[in-house]
Amino acid sequence: MTHLKRCTALQLTAAALLASTAVSATADPELELENIIVTARREPGNLLVTGDQLRTIQAKSLEDIFAFESSVAVGGGSTVAQKIYVRGFEDVLLNVTVDGAQSPGELYHHQGRVQIEPEFIKTLELDAGAGAATNGAGAVTGALRTTLKDAFDMLEPGERIGAYLKGTGWFNGDDGQGYVASAFGRPLDNVGIIATYIDRRRDNYADGNGDIVDPSEYDQRRGYLKLNGDFGAHRASLTYEQLDDDAVTYERPNLSNFNGTYQISDQEMSRDTLALNYEWDPASPLLDVRATAYGNTTDFRVQRQATGLIYGEGEFESIGFDLRNSSRIGAHALTYGVDYRDDDVVSAQNATPPFAWGTTRQSGSVLGVYLQDNWAISDALGLSAGVRFDDYEFEGNGGVSAGVSISDSGLSPNIGLTWEVVDGLQLRAAYAQAFRGVTIREAFFSALYVHDGSLESEEADNLEFGVSYEKDGFFARATMYQQTIENFIDARYVGTPVWGYWQNVGDAEVDGYEVELGYDADDLRLSVGVWEADNSLNGEPLVDSNLGLGTSIGRTWLARLDGALASPRLGYGANLRYVEEVENEISATAPPKESYFVADVYLNWQATDDLGVALAVNNLFDEFYYDHATYTWLAGNFNTYVGYPAVGREIRAAVSYRF
Repeated sequence: MTHLKRCTALQLTAAALLASTAVSATADPELELENIIVTARREPGNLLVTGDQLRTIQAKSLEDIFAFESSVAVGGGSTVAQKIYVRGFEDVLLNVTVDGAQSPGELYHHQGRVQIEPEFIKTLELDAGAGAATNGAGAVTGALRTTLKDAFDMLEPGERIGAYLKGTGWFNGDDGQGYVASAFGRPLDNVGIIATYIDRRRDNYADGNGDIVDPSEYDQRRGYLKLNGDFGAHRASLTYEQLDDDAVTYERPNLSNFNGTYQISDQEMSRDTLALNYEWDPASPLLDVRATAYGNTTDFRVQRQATGLIYGEGEFESIGFDLRNSSRIGAHALTYGVDYRDDDVVSAQNATPPFAWGTTRQSGSVLGVYLQDNWAISDALGLSAGVRFDDYEFEGNGGVSAGVSISDSGLSPNIGLTWEVVDGLQLRAAYAQAFRGVTIREAFFSALYVHDGSLESEEADNLEFGVSYEKDGFFARATMYQQTIENFIDARYVGTPVWGYWQNVGDAEVDGYEVELGYDADDLRLSVGVWEADNSLNGEPLVDSNLGLGTSIGRTWLARLDGALASPRLGYGANLRYVEEVENEISATAPPKESYFVADVYLNWQATDDLGVALAVNNLFDEFYYDHATYTWLAGNFNTYVGYPAVGREIRAAVSYRF
C-alpha cells in the first residue's frame, strides 16, 4: 500500500471520529458564520501575503507571488524552472507546507520544486532563517506556510451557496489564457465545502528584446476540494489538492540549448496532497489542541520527444502528522507537541553515459518533540525560548545506495527577546539553531550519486537583530542577520568508477539586512525598502552552479504603491524593483550579473458587487534582463549565457464574476 493510500485510510478514519465528536457537540442552528479576516503584525525579516494582495496583481506563478517581497527572489523565465531563494539560499533548505502538509525534498535540480497555486491562497507566511521550534524538523532557513481558502472565506454573511468564475488573457509573445471555476456552499450552518478548478495554457513568451523564447510553453491544471466544519470548540477541515504542470523544455528546463546537444523534451510534474486539520479549543487556558495529518505525493518525468528516452523520472511520497497543544500559565504561552514524517523515493535517470545510468529506492523518517514558550515578562518586555529534539533515520533500499543506513539525532534551541522601548518602537534580538539529519535530498540525483555511509548531519545557526516602529499609519522595519550552515551536504562529481558521492562539502554562510519604511492607511499604502544577502560556501561567493544551496543576488531596492477609491470602487497600484549589478564569481572571465529595473502596474475595477475587471502590465518598460536568481552564465569552454531571460512586457486582462 502506498503512503498516500495509507494516509487516506488514516485520515478518513480520523474524519469519522471527528464527525462523531462534532455530532455530539452542541451547535447553534441560528449560528451566522462570517468571513474570516486575518490580521497579523509582521516581525522584521518575515512576511505575510494575503489572497487579496495576490489577486490585485493577477499573480499566476511563484515569480509573481514573491517578486516584490523583501529578502526573497525567484528565478525568471520558464515557470517550470522557478525556484525560491530566501536570503540567497534555495528553497530546498526551507520547510514548505500547504494546509499543514509538508512537501519535502527535491525532484530534479534543474527545475523548481515548490508548487503553490496563488488563485485561492488565503494567507502565505514566511518565517525567514532558523527560528521557532514550531517551524518543524530541519527548517534550516525557515518555514513557508500556505493556507487555502475554505467555503466560509468565500461566502458573504447570510449566503448558503455561491460560485466564482474568472477568465484571464496574457498578451506577450505567443500569448496565453487561464480559466478559474469555483463552487462553494454551506449544506449546514456550520459545515462548508469548496471545489475549484484552474486551467492555464501559455505559449512561448517574448523577452524584453521582443524575441520569442522557445521552448517556454506550459499547461497547468490545478484544483482542490476542501471540507470544513465549525462546531464551537471543535473545528476541522479536510483538503485534497491536485496540481499538474506539463511543459515543453530542453532536458534541463532551466537551461537553453547553449551547446547544441540538448534535446526538446516533455516535462511533467504533479503533486497530490491530502491534509486533515483538527482544532479543539475549549474554554480552558490549558487546552488549545491542534492536529494535522497528511499524505503528499510529488512526481516528475522528463522524456525526450525525438527518441522517447526517459531522461529522468521519480516519485517522492511523504506521510506525517503534527500534534500540539498550547497552554497559558500565568505570563507564559506554551506550545508543545510531537511531529513525525516518513519519506520514500523511487527514481531513475538515463542522463549520463550508460555506465552511470541508475535507479534508487530510498526511505527516511524524522520524529521530533518540541516546546516553545512566549513569556510576557512585562507589558514592554517579552522573551521567546524553545527547543526541539529530532531523530532521523535514512536507508538505501535499492539501486545505487542499496544497503546504506544512517541515523542521527540532535537539538535545535532558540531564544529571542523583544523590548517595546516606547509606544510603537520595538527592538528584537534572536538566536536559533537548526539541526537537520541525513534525509532524501533529491529524486533525480538519488539515482546517480552514491551514499557511502559517511555523511554527518547539517547544523545551522541564525543570529538576528531587528527594530520596528509603527504609529499613526507610519511604519519602519529593519533586520540584520548572520547565518551559518555547517556540514552542508551536496552531490560531488568523481567520474569513475561511480559518477559521484553525496558528501559534506563545507560551511555556507550569509550576512545580510533588510529595511522597509512607509505609510499604511485604509485606502493607501506606500512603502520603499532595500535588502541584501551576501552568501558564500567555504568563504567563496555562491554562484549559479551551487544548485541546491543558493546563488548571489545584487542589492535589491523595492517600492510599492497600493491605493483604492471607494467610488467607483477602483483599486490601483505599482510595484518597482531595482537590482544592482553584482560580480559573477563563477569564473574570472564571466561578466557581472547586470543591474535591471522592473515596473509592474495594475488596475482593479469592481463594476458591481459581483462583476470585477482587472488589468495589469508587468515589466512596463519592456526591460531585457536576466533575473539574478536565474541560472545565467556557464564558464569553461562555453563562456556564454545559458539561462532564460525574463519575460518582456506582458499585459494581463481578467474578468471575474461571483454569484
